[in-house]
Amino acid sequence: MTPLGRRILAGLCVAAAMGAGLAPAAAPAAPAPAAASQDGVAGGGPPPVLPAPPVPDFGPLPAGARPPQPVIGVFDTNEIMRQSVAVQQVEQEMGTRREALIHDVRAEEEQIQALRQRMLNAPRDQAEAQQRALQQRLAADRQKFGNRNRILQEDTQIALNQVQREVDQVLATVAKSRGLTIVVQSSGTVLHGPQVDISEQVASRLNAVLPHVYLPAANEDPEVIAKSGKFPTAPVQMTDPNQQG
Repeated sequence: MTPLGRRILAGLCVAAAMGAGLAPAAAPAAPAPAAASQDGVAGGGPPPVLPAPPVPDFGPLPAGARPPQPVIGVFDTNEIMRQSVAVQQVEQEMGTRREALIHDVRAEEEQIQALRQRMLNAPRDQAEAQQRALQQRLAADRQKFGNRNRILQEDTQIALNQVQREVDQVLATVAKSRGLTIVVQSSGTVLHGPQVDISEQVASRLNAVLPHVYLPAANEDPEVIAKSGKFPTAPVQMTDPNQQG
């Protein structure tokens, strides 16, 4: 799948300015301790010698019951996602939508190129007016196609989040049914046998309980849907679906 980029905006300058503006105007009450602290620590002098009151001794405990032997299971998230029929459907649908976006972008680029060629042959006064109109059109294109690309990213993330939440539930249920006390990602193991790998069982259960997921229509904006109250909402960490395998 095409990687879905993620934009991060930060306002550190504002926070820094607010921090400086909220600092106390003056602290004349205890200048001597502050100076001593700077001399002893920041100034490189010896550390202060402070009291160290005694604490109770803690003796050995009587022998207790040994914990049971761990029962370990491993799973491969990438393999589970590859086998998910819901993920396969999402990949197919989002691939179609991406192709439609690429087609529209290329068609617009051809029209823009034709307009630029026409400007070269136009009188100067007309060329200037055409240039202004072209700049306005380019700005509108950036907003329109950027918005469509954002919607593609968010639609994909909505679908993948549903699958991942269900995978977590299925993992817990399978682990409990098999009496597993430790479940780890297969990528975190050096060596393990197939008898402890529960990926196939998890994928099979996942497909039975979640054969498809909700995906907003191509003409719907996920952020508008979120504000409508149709579904519960939550902040989403945008990820690259390529990492799913």
